[in-house]
Amino acid sequence: MSMNRLVFAPFDGSRDGEVRRLFMEYPHKDFQLKSMKVSKERMVDYLETSLQSAGTQSICLRANGKLVGLIGLKSLPWMSEHFGMKMYAVPHLLAGFEGPLVRARLLRYVIEELREVDFLDCRIAVDDVYAAQALEAAGFRYVGTEAYLGQELRGVEPFEPPADMEIAACSRADRQQVLEIVESTHVHNRFASDPLIEADLARSLYRKLVDNCFDQSQFTTLVARSRGAVQGFIISKINETFCQMVGKKTGSLDFIGVRPDNQNRGLGACLNRAALQKMALQGVHYVGVRTLANNYPALRITFKTDFTVTSTSLHFHRWIKRPRSNGPISAFRTIEDRT
Repeated sequence: MSMNRLVFAPFDGSRDGEVRRLFMEYPHKDFQLKSMKVSKERMVDYLETSLQSAGTQSICLRANGKLVGLIGLKSLPWMSEHFGMKMYAVPHLLAGFEGPLVRARLLRYVIEELREVDFLDCRIAVDDVYAAQALEAAGFRYVGTEAYLGQELRGVEPFEPPADMEIAACSRADRQQVLEIVESTHVHNRFASDPLIEADLARSLYRKLVDNCFDQSQFTTLVARSRGAVQGFIISKINETFCQMVGKKTGSLDFIGVRPDNQNRGLGACLNRAALQKMALQGVHYVGVRTLANNYPALRITFKTDFTVTSTSLHFHRWIKRPRSNGPISAFRTIEDRT
């Protein structure tokens, strides 16, 4: 590929129709789509629409007038507020050629030219070798491997909670106890694996994320109560926009936690089954779960409740500005070399 006459420009749907080809040719999530029984064409419809959603910006790279790559950036407003810096996810890193060069140039453009970007969080398929090479060349740090699991819901499976437990919707009075469980149990997350983030900051970040779910309509929180206290919780989600675009009602189990003194009693699996039953009654046909590959307790629960692995992904972080290791988290200690 000749790299003469390179042009970086914001994505323009009226001009960059070739981007569909990049999505269609991306092979690394095909088994996951097959497991979901969602056609690649409909998934690409959804992905194309997401390029122009609120809080998203996408940049195309053209070489000699031909579209050869695309990078997408999705703002992370609540994380940005938490850390006091502008943080973005990278949902798309695509190239029309083999090798890491196009992807690396797109990453470098974002790091060097978009001065508002302080942090990038990139997730790639585990077998997307060229993307991994590009991320390494651009100074990204590996922070963990995620497993994606899923299952078809074929009916409402009965379940029995432990004799001394009741499972019900989370009330406003339950929320503080749910957040306490998050802080004591949610140690398997990529920020806990990032050496630039202190453990207390990682825990408080996930507390805030769960807190944000309570008042959003797409999330449902169930709790397990015993003797008037919350012993565990599970949060599920239905993304109606995604469901409409792909033509299938799908959901996900997003967060689960059980107090340490109630673990290994089957309560986690019971919460999973309660959430699956509720989604089945809502007409959901497919449910997915995402967890770190070293979160063996969560994997055990998902396997016990009929989930199977459909894909795996690698997570990388790039701190362009570093968070402080102590003091106000809105200040910075140093600025990383941008070269």
